[in-house]
Amino acid sequence: MPHTSIVLIFSAAVAVAAIVAKAFTTPKTRIHSSIHAVRTLLSPPDIPTPALLHARSIPNQCLVKALGISSTFVSDDTGIHDNFTREAKVLIGAVSAKEGWSRLVDIAEICVNRFLNAKSLDYATFVQSVTLSVVLAGLLDTDIEDLDPVDVAFVTKAINDRWAQSKSSTTPTTEVLDCINHHIMRWVPDQTNPLNLIIPAYETMWRVTAIAVVYSNRDSVLRDAFISYNENPTDDQFHTFANEGTRAQPSVEAIICEVLQLHPLTRHITHAVVVPWWKRPFVPSIDVADIEEAHKLPLFGNDPESFNPMRFHVSHAAPKRDQLYAFGHGKLKCIAASWAPPAAAVITAKIMARLDDIAFKLQEGPCIGKREGWEGWLIQGV
Repeated sequence: MPHTSIVLIFSAAVAVAAIVAKAFTTPKTRIHSSIHAVRTLLSPPDIPTPALLHARSIPNQCLVKALGISSTFVSDDTGIHDNFTREAKVLIGAVSAKEGWSRLVDIAEICVNRFLNAKSLDYATFVQSVTLSVVLAGLLDTDIEDLDPVDVAFVTKAINDRWAQSKSSTTPTTEVLDCINHHIMRWVPDQTNPLNLIIPAYETMWRVTAIAVVYSNRDSVLRDAFISYNENPTDDQFHTFANEGTRAQPSVEAIICEVLQLHPLTRHITHAVVVPWWKRPFVPSIDVADIEEAHKLPLFGNDPESFNPMRFHVSHAAPKRDQLYAFGHGKLKCIAASWAPPAAAVITAKIMARLDDIAFKLQEGPCIGKREGWEGWLIQGV
């Protein structure tokens, strides 16, 4: 064989080996944590909505088995997306109107009182039960009297467990999902799949509420902000900063924003990388917007990891609420991004009004939980 041919064959073999090596060494997940990278990933320029839906839906398929949902979060069908968005806007619009908001406030108070039904309550179960009941009765017109506390606690725990299982290799059983749907369909009989609407609202609010209560229970100034909001749950009061003795009192909005900044609901937003088959070995298959890390950047001040709601006061040149990414960004930003914070604040205010250390008090556990990790936290009768 001529020397030139040997060299060419060897060079080709080296090239193939390099391609194969690159295919095996290309990281399957690419993390984005800068503000620019997060915004670009969540709202890429010149990418049509169907492509964005497709990229979002692929990583969420685990939720189909876990919770049986069929909404826009797990589907790339633009018709499903449009129907979900339209229906969610109608529900939120009805609750945001004056009479609807007043009704939601009353329902939140009834639900808090309804679930303060023992001398010692698991804190996470209590907040979950109250929040799910507010979503059901406030958004979907379920009769509160139909919401048996034992059934509600079962459903919230089952949802939490199945969500956790969806992130692991554990295969969830159909029996538990059947039990969840048995209760849900009894409470919301006029919806085809009520969990499509329940899960986003419930998952959004219960963790915000649980964390907001913790910080406000530790600080009398924050507590007073929620007590004021409880007495006057208006849009103006939601935005109002005040003075409390020698300390400035943050607005309830600022407290909720600080919860979202320090404890984002969705710490990571995952999109699939959709490319032709021949490119797949050479690019990551998953892009991840690291919201938790993005919220620790200097944009949020020199102390982004401390709980400081005053960073949202205009005098501090603080970030606006739309610079938080806990609800996503761009075309697919959560439809409830504007409604959920004041709604969570209402539930928080109703809970704070009862945690007065006279009738009930909060016993803290080892650390602030996320979806899980609330062991040791209790509400106790005094």
